[in-house]
Amino acid sequence: MAIPKVLIYSATAAYRHESIPSAVAALQSLGARHDISFEHSEDRSKFEDEYLKQFDALLFLSNSEEVLDQSGKDAFQRYLDAGGNYIGTEGPPVHGASACLFTTDFYNRTVGALFDYHPPLTNATVTVIDTTHPSTSMLPTRWEVEDEMYNFRSDPRTHGAKVILSVDESTYVDDGPRTHDQGSPHPIGLSEFWQPILLTILPVLLHQHGIKNVSPEFPRRIDRS
Repeated sequence: MAIPKVLIYSATAAYRHESIPSAVAALQSLGARHDISFEHSEDRSKFEDEYLKQFDALLFLSNSEEVLDQSGKDAFQRYLDAGGNYIGTEGPPVHGASACLFTTDFYNRTVGALFDYHPPLTNATVTVIDTTHPSTSMLPTRWEVEDEMYNFRSDPRTHGAKVILSVDESTYVDDGPRTHDQGSPHPIGLSEFWQPILLTILPVLLHQHGIKNVSPEFPRRIDRS
């Protein structure tokens, strides 16, 4: 059986996370362990049919704003329409899929929901809704974390996403302003399957590069996802 090949695409057009090199290294390390080949690029000009078709999946990592031109978006959409797989990542050490391509309708539908804003770094309680998902099965039912609690511009459930983690809004302060309806309970981790495309968004947690007191569950979550 051929080894799956995945493109890590980490181009940025605005804010750039310092964690990108660490994220790429972590994914490549996991790939070596699980027989997955990861290729890394930030070259938007490579988003054309011949290049993309060699990959079993495209993984968007820590992207910001308009990271593709129109020809790249068109090639991306054709890749998905042909049955290609997309992985959007929100969680340590890889994240940022919801904070790019804001004006691209098909990407909005693909990622499930786009980033709106977050209050300052805070302590909060995350509730595990789906305890059977591979990325959450090792977590406690209520999980105390310190991180950025994302708000989204829409309810991801309207695009078929399944909320696997939510944040208990009574456990932290968010002064807003919140102008979009993201549904209830507050989504913070999603999984989505839209045939023939596999879509996954890992939780929007632990964005800080080198954050202190990182839970030992995090590398296990990435490994099992």
